[in-house]
Amino acid sequence: MKESRALRIIDRVLWAGILLAALLVTPLTAGAADTFQPGKDGWLTLFDGSEMARWTPSKGADWTIRDSVAVGTKGELVNYWYWVDFELIAELRGDGVLRCRFSDELLGNQHGYAIALARGTIRGAKGRVVAQGTGTATHAWRRLRIVASDGALTVYLDGKQVAKGADTESPERGAIALAAAGKPLELKLLRIRPLNREQFDNVPAPDKACFVCHLNFQKDKIARKHKARDEKKARGKHLRPSGERPTCDGCRTCHGASLDHRSDEDNVTAPDVLYTRGETDRACLTCHTPHKREKKRDNGNRTPPPENAVCTDCHGTHHTPAAKP
Repeated sequence: MKESRALRIIDRVLWAGILLAALLVTPLTAGAADTFQPGKDGWLTLFDGSEMARWTPSKGADWTIRDSVAVGTKGELVNYWYWVDFELIAELRGDGVLRCRFSDELLGNQHGYAIALARGTIRGAKGRVVAQGTGTATHAWRRLRIVASDGALTVYLDGKQVAKGADTESPERGAIALAAAGKPLELKLLRIRPLNREQFDNVPAPDKACFVCHLNFQKDKIARKHKARDEKKARGKHLRPSGERPTCDGCRTCHGASLDHRSDEDNVTAPDVLYTRGETDRACLTCHTPHKREKKRDNGNRTPPPENAVCTDCHGTHHTPAAKP
């Protein structure tokens, strides 16, 4: 398939932005002028080499992280959120399959789509070919881009469109997984951006709407300290002056309005903004100033923090149990 010069330029600009964001993820001693805010650009990082907390091994998977790269030779690595329309980018190497919009018991065991990473071929329900990929197989690192919108899937490999098609029997939403099939499959980066959600911009997100499901917030130190409060009374160690940080607006401050997430009784839709371990410090330093790492943790744990400590290692973890499809 031929691709216009404009599409190639857009793809290069997109990847330049991703690389710039990766360079901004630096140690806790970052300068005060740095305003990097993970997720606030609309992209959510599902893997950046720092952790696999958002992925669940399945089907006898042997996936592990080696030198900030996820490596697997068998089984699947499943992201537990369901996605509707989205744009996905990944940097990977090896042979295997990326599955998307599939489900299990929750939505009736729907197969969804399977994209062959070698050539970009798209398969739908019962494994039938929806669009034959025109990409060239390679053992080098490559860039994958998938756009799911307007009822169709479009696949790009290294900036070139290699397949586009739709399967009316595939579901409109579902999970994402990487599947290895006997040979090493490696992943450096995977980010995703929900599409066609402009109608939800600037929707208020009161904390009480979040606490309907997140009942653990009372025992969560970070949630208690960051819930909506009077800015005039906001005090704390290492807190930037009010003019240098966003106004505290409870859960919305860090996670966005998240209307789809808080309206989903199945709990399979991701919040608007998420952070990996590698993005944690940058998120915290939006409001707080860096400080010298202490020998013991503020969260009451007397053991020293790890060498690659991030803010939440000392000041309390903040997460909820994984919602698995």
